[in-house]
Amino acid sequence: MRPIIVFCTCLILAGCATQRFGRQTPLSETEKTAFDCRDIKIETAKTEEFLADIRKTRKDTNGAHVVGFLIDFGIGNTWEGDEAEATGEARLEALKDLGRQKAC
Repeated sequence: MRPIIVFCTCLILAGCATQRFGRQTPLSETEKTAFDCRDIKIETAKTEEFLADIRKTRKDTNGAHVVGFLIDFGIGNTWEGDEAEATGEARLEALKDLGRQKAC
């Protein structure tokens, strides 16, 4: 019985220790059609801020990093951060492409 309790406790701590980052949505067809150069500039700035925030958070060491490392060697935090950055980078690239298409 004791091993089961220890295992369940580790699972709960692992879930709590993983940091959660937001996600950026892909550029929709409506956005591609409706955005003018000003909108593209604003959305680009927002996305760059999102990426900067993620990168800063990933560099800072906090309790979630320590517990996450102790439980799963930090793999969950790494995957979560990588996925969040990937969505931000994809949106940023789509915005830059749209800016070039609209000659901004």
